[in-house]
Amino acid sequence: MKSQSELAEAERRREAGRPDVLPGGEGEALNLFERTLQELRGDRYLDLDKDTQFSEAWIILGVVLTLVGVVLNNQFLLVVALSLFGVTAVSWLWNQLSLFGLHYDRRLSEARAFLGETIELTLEVRNRKFLPLTWLEILDLFPVGLSMDGGEVIPNRASNLGEFRTFWMPGAFQGLRRRFTVHCTRRGYHTYGPATISTGDGFGFFSRKAVKAKPDHLIVYPRLYSVSDLRLPAKNPFGVRGARDRLFEDPLRTMGIREWQPGDDLRRVHWKATARHQRMLSRIYEPSEDPQILVFLNVTSLPRHWQGSIPELTERVISVAASLASMCVEARVPVGLISNGMLPGSDQPVRFLPGRSPNQLVRILEALAGITAFASLPIEEMVLRESPKLPWGSTLLVVTATAHEDLLAALLELDEAGREVVLLTLAEEPPRRELPGVLVYHLPHLVDDLIAPQEVVA
Repeated sequence: MKSQSELAEAERRREAGRPDVLPGGEGEALNLFERTLQELRGDRYLDLDKDTQFSEAWIILGVVLTLVGVVLNNQFLLVVALSLFGVTAVSWLWNQLSLFGLHYDRRLSEARAFLGETIELTLEVRNRKFLPLTWLEILDLFPVGLSMDGGEVIPNRASNLGEFRTFWMPGAFQGLRRRFTVHCTRRGYHTYGPATISTGDGFGFFSRKAVKAKPDHLIVYPRLYSVSDLRLPAKNPFGVRGARDRLFEDPLRTMGIREWQPGDDLRRVHWKATARHQRMLSRIYEPSEDPQILVFLNVTSLPRHWQGSIPELTERVISVAASLASMCVEARVPVGLISNGMLPGSDQPVRFLPGRSPNQLVRILEALAGITAFASLPIEEMVLRESPKLPWGSTLLVVTATAHEDLLAALLELDEAGREVVLLTLAEEPPRRELPGVLVYHLPHLVDDLIAPQEVVA
């Protein structure tokens, strides 16, 4: 009879998935019999982490065959042993030279593209040695969000990365090339690589791995809507009003003279021109600042930034902001971008002040390509915080998916302070609150890509 401790130990081993080791000769014989039955049934497993199918058993087998052949004077066993040693030596040398002169290149036809465009991806393998490779497997990491013709990218649930496997058989001094079409269906920064290269000898005894760590990057800009798609007014689409800009004039820069008006200050009178023309004339000053456009982008598509976002609506808002910046550059108006969204790996909001640099639009588009829907601040707080730092000649374009009461109150406060404010909202309904002095464009949430804004008359 077995004691309770022995039975408990046997039960613990059974639950842990290990074979029972029962004390005594009867238990050992039983376990040996079970293991023998498992071997006969083929209940074995392969070590998937092992890079080679060669082991010390091959050497031991060769030595045993050699000794037996010498003792028994059996030439067949000696030939088998020598063949085993010869194949092992050739396989080992083949494996050592398999990565020598092997090159793997990955090329993108374009490093930057817009949403909806297609680019060409070329994979090339070059074997610059006399030794052919009977098998070559390359596991390359590709973006999951970009579909590709001619191949399938399999998502890895553990790493959230896409894996693309290719199998090659390059001969001696041979180069192989494969081309694929990549559809830019998702905005963002996309990385290709690194790639893991696996190869070995032709017999499959040994294998080697190498990593091509150099990645390739693809930047997909947001979709740009043309002026005809947006259907904005051809004249002053951004609400730039010259009469209001002249309220902020530079007294050091005179651009002309006009008739004196009762409200003119005496320091404005041009006394020399008055004496020459025998009537009161006043100076006309140039605006203190050139017209500038600053786009405020709200990446949140719900009333509160902590409530989350609607991805499709956020993408549309980003595309509208990018389109407005492109239109400003085409009109040769200095444009900037401030957003409560952040770039991946950064804890600071996106901020580009208006400028005339030739690379200004590229910088803005690259920022919008990588911007995330995670908001650092509510848009109304950001607008009130940044507006005092901006020149008085700036026009503030606020692009948002929703126009809640706090944002509307902030815009009215800016208007009362003398700021030029334009609101572009993608909400399902236009703002119900009247916004006198604020130019409002309502861009309804549509399913298709055509956006037809409607100017809301206060």
